[in-house]
Amino acid sequence: MALPPNRGLRVAVLALSLAGLLGLLLVPAGALADTAPATSASPSAAPSPSPSPGSQTTATATPITAATPSPAATPSAAPTSPALRNRQAQSELIGDLTASEAHALMLEHSLNQSELGLMALGQQILDSEKEVSQLDTRIAGVTAQHEQVTAQLLADRTQLAAIVRRLYKHQDSFFVSLVRAGGFGGLLETIGYSDVIVDRERDLVRAVQADEVALAHAQATLERSRASKKDALSQLVLFQSTLAQEIANEQSLQTQLQGTIDEALAALDAMQTDTPEMAAKRATLVRMKTDSVLSQIEQAVFAQQNFQVTAKLIAQDPVLTATGKLLMPIPHATITQGFGPTSFTFEAAYAGFAHFHTGIDLAVPLGTPVFAAADGVVALARPMTDSSGNLVGYGNYVVIQHDTGLKTLYGHLLAIGVKEGDVVKRGQLIGLVGSTGNSTGPHTHFEVRIDNSPVNPMQMLPDQATPPAAPAPGTNH
Repeated sequence: MALPPNRGLRVAVLALSLAGLLGLLLVPAGALADTAPATSASPSAAPSPSPSPGSQTTATATPITAATPSPAATPSAAPTSPALRNRQAQSELIGDLTASEAHALMLEHSLNQSELGLMALGQQILDSEKEVSQLDTRIAGVTAQHEQVTAQLLADRTQLAAIVRRLYKHQDSFFVSLVRAGGFGGLLETIGYSDVIVDRERDLVRAVQADEVALAHAQATLERSRASKKDALSQLVLFQSTLAQEIANEQSLQTQLQGTIDEALAALDAMQTDTPEMAAKRATLVRMKTDSVLSQIEQAVFAQQNFQVTAKLIAQDPVLTATGKLLMPIPHATITQGFGPTSFTFEAAYAGFAHFHTGIDLAVPLGTPVFAAADGVVALARPMTDSSGNLVGYGNYVVIQHDTGLKTLYGHLLAIGVKEGDVVKRGQLIGLVGSTGNSTGPHTHFEVRIDNSPVNPMQMLPDQATPPAAPAPGTNH
């Protein structure tokens, strides 16, 4: 799959645009500084008469500026510059654009990794299909041999049974056999000849039977290998479909991010003539849209990392198997925000809602221990950062893979106490409560995901878990 060549160019253009905008902000202030000496010099010029008629326009204009020679004239001139009046709003927009640039680079890297992963999956699928085809050919050959040997074994056994029956039917007393054989020597020859025939047939049956058993074992082994390879192929195809959806989502987010950047640039241009009230309103609207898109980008990057790094070893939790319940990761914590749709604009869109909280927030003092909710393997244990190394999204977070496609996530940690690949037990310390990433106070964001889809953790926590109260403005998130 060819990678779009213009992504890096868009990021570079954005960086140049930001540099140019910073220069635009500085120009009005410099221009105002250049005019300041002229206004301060005008009082001394006012008493002097005009020496010639050609300077009459300047002479009449000068007293208008000097009509208010008090010191208050200088500060009163500042609000007349839109750039100075709207500096606060412009600074906010530039901050949004800077964050957008960092997230654009982060999304670009994630998308590149996703597309490389998709190509690798495509190659694995081709290899697996080739292996399945080869196994089909081998199974067909062994099956044909097995059928042939089975038929031969049946024929040999029938032949042996016929010989034994014939010998039995012609069996007489010793004296009758001796007379018929023409003497004792003839009798020995007849008996010996019969034994040779029977032994030969029995050896042939044993050899063919051994071949039949070996071929049956080979056929069963090949069929098991094919079933296993077919399951792996189905899993690869599922991964391919999932990753393709993630790529489509990331590409859509790129388009949305470009739209918010264009809107922010247009708002900056408009602020050159906006009133302070209008400039503040524009900045607020752009901030809300930008925060929503950036949050969705962080979620998409997390999904890509979670897809790429999945633990192979699945630990079985007997309590989870028996009861279906998880351990509350922070005992006696206050749930400040529940699972579901929310009015907080920084939450990403999900399940058809513009903003959706995909877990529950457990608020406790900074540094409180966080425990694993069940036995499992640490799939992810890392910080979520933008291209500048700043913590965003979940901040420091841990993802634990449990059995039956179940994962739990612990976000905004102050410190991580495990590493990827560690086998952990229910109730084991995995980190400390923090406020890293997109967080307004000490708490842990706890998620439960089944087949990578978030579900309400309250359904799997002990019954004594306190349901969350309605979130108030300013609560932790």
